[in-house]
Amino acid sequence: MATKGSVRDLRREELRGKRVFLRVDLNVPLGENHRITDDTRIRASIPTIKYLMDGGAKVILASHL
Repeated sequence: MATKGSVRDLRREELRGKRVFLRVDLNVPLGENHRITDDTRIRASIPTIKYLMDGGAKVILASHL
């Protein structure tokens, strides 16, 4: 059976110069004037994005609102 991996399992040497396609859940609630009322999901994705970028990866984000 396959084990579930994590982005943190990737070493910097493995990330350097690579393109990483990252699907993030940015489905956030919108209020009046289509302003974000809760940015928790956006904030939660930042450490992963930073980790990949700091490792030298080119990060491509995909999501839906």
